[in-house]
Amino acid sequence: MTALKTLKKQAKDAVRDMTEWLTRDGRAPSEVEVLGRIDGPGVTFFAMKFRLPGSDTWLLGISGGYIGESLTLTGHTVSAYEPVTDHFGEDATTLIATMDRALSSGAVAEGRSVAENLSATLLFETPVTLNRVRANTGGTIEGDTLYVDNSRITIGPKVDKLGPIADRAYLWPEAKNAISRHGQRLVIETAGPDHLRRASEHARRVSSLIDENTVGISANGTLYEPAFYHQVVETTPEDSPPVLVLVQLGLAKRFGTLHGFTEGLADLGKDEFLIEGGTPEEMQRILLELASHVLVTGAVLPDDTKLTLSTGQVLHLSREGTGENAALTAKLPG
Repeated sequence: MTALKTLKKQAKDAVRDMTEWLTRDGRAPSEVEVLGRIDGPGVTFFAMKFRLPGSDTWLLGISGGYIGESLTLTGHTVSAYEPVTDHFGEDATTLIATMDRALSSGAVAEGRSVAENLSATLLFETPVTLNRVRANTGGTIEGDTLYVDNSRITIGPKVDKLGPIADRAYLWPEAKNAISRHGQRLVIETAGPDHLRRASEHARRVSSLIDENTVGISANGTLYEPAFYHQVVETTPEDSPPVLVLVQLGLAKRFGTLHGFTEGLADLGKDEFLIEGGTPEEMQRILLELASHVLVTGAVLPDDTKLTLSTGQVLHLSREGTGENAALTAKLPG
């Protein structure tokens, strides 16, 4: 079969797959069309647009991914029911990477391993030099890199295309304006065989470099307000894992309802969390406390657990999925 015939066959099947997914989700569409193709390593995804009955608004979805030239699917078909924008390719890529895990029952990342290097980017308003950084950290400069213990630090130009990430920074409404002031980036990468110790060293290295010149921090697929990142890291006991480095705390909206989710706990043999309802501030606090609890205590929470949070709020956690696909889910009242 030629590449063109394969593509047409997969595109036709993608319409079917998207239609069936929406119908199972209780939203049978009136129209479904292919917007474009997104290629990954050995897998093909299709960005889709669809309309719901009685609506003229085109909504974005993802169908796929198709392995090789076959009609075998990886199960990444999903939609957040958000309108199609001029940046649908970038929006579709975001859906592939995160929304299917956040909004699908029991979905967690599979097949991932702990990264060999942890990385964070400090966004600076005014330029700095490696010599200035070394005055605070020590270490040795070789070429355009500063080496400090297990960390390597490099300087680069301002980061483009941070707008979509800033738009999703629910807890930091000023993120877009703040990072627009940055003119330079400082990249910190940390290696080491013990991933928990490496994570602690990395977080504290990043925190130590935050100053009045820092307008934002890009790490774990999100943007952090410098004061928030610094506070969390500096108040974490030295013998406790730094949750912000190991776990992404994500937020997404679906049908106007906020969902909070974790990504990274599965890498450490823990269930991911998927929480529905509440405010962004409440969600961030709950996710941070839950992730901290299982990492610090090593606890494995069983199905149908009633967990009392530090605020006195009781959370009823139910396990959905099994094994590597398990997630602990809860719905906040109100």
